[in-house]
Amino acid sequence: MEKRQIRMIAFDMDGTVLYDKNEISPKLQGILKKALDQGIYVVPCTGRGLCEMPRTLTALGLTHTATANGALVRDEKADQVLYRNLIPWEMAAEIYHELKKIECYVTVHIDGRVYFKGESEEAVRAMYKLVDYIPVPVIWDAEALVREKQEDLEKIYARARTPEEFERIMALIKGKYPLFYSSSAVGNMEFSALDCSKGTALAWLCDHLGVDPSQVVAFGDGENDKEMLRFAGIGVAMGNGNEICKAAADVVIGNCADDAVAYFLEELLGY
Repeated sequence: MEKRQIRMIAFDMDGTVLYDKNEISPKLQGILKKALDQGIYVVPCTGRGLCEMPRTLTALGLTHTATANGALVRDEKADQVLYRNLIPWEMAAEIYHELKKIECYVTVHIDGRVYFKGESEEAVRAMYKLVDYIPVPVIWDAEALVREKQEDLEKIYARARTPEEFERIMALIKGKYPLFYSSSAVGNMEFSALDCSKGTALAWLCDHLGVDPSQVVAFGDGENDKEMLRFAGIGVAMGNGNEICKAAADVVIGNCADDAVAYFLEELLGY
C-alpha cells in the first residue's frame, strides 16, 4: 500500500476489530494508542449504541465516536454530542406497531442507550452475546416505550429468525417509510434516517475537523460499512466480510480473527 499522510482511522467493530471476546487485541490497542499520541483521530464507526463500546477502546482515550450507523457523533474529549441524524419518534412508534404482527427481536436506540425486547436479561445477553459491562434494559413493548419517551431514535433494529421472517419484516417497512436500510449480518435489519449512514457521519466529521477524505483510512466487513469505505481515501474490507462490502473497498485484507487491521495499520503507518 502506498504511503500517505493519514489523519483519521475509522473502523467498524464487530467482525472488523472485535472477534469472539468483544475486545480489541493488545497489538491493535498499542497501534491505536500510538496513533492517538501522534495526533491521528481514531474513530469507531459502528452500528452499536454508545453504551456498547468495548472497554479496551474507551480506555485508549478516543477522540471521537460515530455510533448507531452514523446517527450520533460525539467529541469524547469534550463529552459532547456534535451531530445527530434521527428518526422521528412518531414514525418509529408506527413501525414498532407493525413489527408486533411478527413478534420478532427488536431493539430501540435512544440517546446512546439500547433497549432490548426479550424475556429476561439473561436471555438477551445470551442471544446477542453481550458481556457483563454492557447495560441491558429489557422491554416487552417497544412501541409503548417510544410513545412514552417521545424522543427521536438513532436506529431501529430488527432480527429475523428465518428467511421467511426476514421477507415479512422487509415488506412491512422497506418502501413504506422514508428510511435508510442497511445490514451488518445475515438476518439483521437496521433502519436509520433517510440520509443517515456511516459514510454521511464520517463526511460530516471530516468537514468539522478539516480532514480531507484522502487522509482517512476506514475498515469494515458488512453491508452497512460500504458508504464509509467509499468515502475514505483508503477503504479496507475484511477478508471475512461480505461481497457488497468488498466491492466498495479499495483493498481487501485478511480476517478479523487474525488481527488483520492491526497488521495493515502497522505497515501503512510505518510502526
